[in-house]
Amino acid sequence: MANPWQHFQLPSTGSASVNGGITAVSRIPGSMEVWWIDADGSVQGAFWYDGGQWQRYTLAPAGSASVNGGIAAVSRIPGSMEIWWIGPNGSVQDAFWYDGGQWQRFELAPAGSASANSGIAAMSRIPGSMEVWWIGPNGSVQDAFWYDGGQWQRFELAPAGSASGNGRIAAVSRIPGSMEIWWIGPNGSAQDAFWYDGGQWQRFELAPAGSASAKSGIAARSRIPGSMEVWWIGPNGSAQDAFWYDGGQWQRFELAPAGSASGNGGIAAVSRIPGSMEIWWIGPNGSVQDAFWYDTPAPMPTVLDFDFNPIVFDGGVPVGGSSHLTIRQDGTYTFSGHFHDSGATEYNVSLVWAVKDSQNMVYTFQHNGHVAGTFESGSRDDDWTNDGQNNAIAQNWAHLASGASGTARAAANIDLVNLTNSLIGTLGTVLGIVAIVIA
Repeated sequence: MANPWQHFQLPSTGSASVNGGITAVSRIPGSMEVWWIDADGSVQGAFWYDGGQWQRYTLAPAGSASVNGGIAAVSRIPGSMEIWWIGPNGSVQDAFWYDGGQWQRFELAPAGSASANSGIAAMSRIPGSMEVWWIGPNGSVQDAFWYDGGQWQRFELAPAGSASGNGRIAAVSRIPGSMEIWWIGPNGSAQDAFWYDGGQWQRFELAPAGSASAKSGIAARSRIPGSMEVWWIGPNGSAQDAFWYDGGQWQRFELAPAGSASGNGGIAAVSRIPGSMEIWWIGPNGSVQDAFWYDTPAPMPTVLDFDFNPIVFDGGVPVGGSSHLTIRQDGTYTFSGHFHDSGATEYNVSLVWAVKDSQNMVYTFQHNGHVAGTFESGSRDDDWTNDGQNNAIAQNWAHLASGASGTARAAANIDLVNLTNSLIGTLGTVLGIVAIVIA
């Protein structure tokens, strides 16, 4: 039985701002760190190391942060953390830490640069870079970026009036050479801006006016490199979802109906494994709501069929035919084929199937036969059907079903071993061979 969730209260001498942000990182597997805005405008931190207890500290004193503003953090390398928050005067504050040193602080953007109610988002798409976004007091979207060895630089990503001064902002980097961010427009639209390495930032409207609460949180995740998903709160308290897959268009749907969420509340999301996502939001009654999704894999096939038809021999050999191979989940197989000699002379004929699974194991099915020509007695036809069972097929079915490829080769008057080896030599990496049958 799965263990139940457990919760507790971190040690506290004060109380967190009920409108302030909270952020967290895990820079190494055995540690976690969390920061929040206190009611007095201080920035509080708490950290945990495996085997120890949570400990707390004050990162910035009272009056350092807007009690309505956001806070964001990244750990671009295991030995470093950096966090950003909005000051009460609309400045953007930065604090950074390197393993073995003390926290240090500086002002990233001066007073009046940010809305005091603004969200803030940050990411590190590559170890030697960080980028931060926030909402300006005039509703612009501001960007600051840093590359290892250089200084912080700033620019305006979207002009005045582009964003709600009370809204949040979300960002993902689905691949190292790309970034995408989203924010809520003053008219309740959902806005999108994206960048690809070597190009310029581009913008578009993801959802039209009236789609989002102007005070809504917004969250985004990229669970696989070829997909992104974004969530926000609708003006009617619904939870809205938009998703994108590489090569397609953005699509939208309502994840939770009207009345499910607080119009002023936040929303958060994680993708702990590529095939799952989970999101949380604040309900209108102060509850915390959870929605989760698991990828439904395509059903595993129970039968694999391979055809070699028509078979044409090289060098003008007047023999042709076909072959079919069926393998099944229970390890049974049917290996069949037909050769016909339409010429004057007889031939010894050979055929090999090589089925390669997703783990580079190869399973061979081999046949030796004879066809007579005009000048010999015997049949011009060589027909065979071989039914059998092999436990290696059953035991490795998951690897076969998830990506098997079948290749066949036929020849006349050639040793079967040489034919088999020549075929396997064309298959690339082969980690092992299972000889199933010689028929």
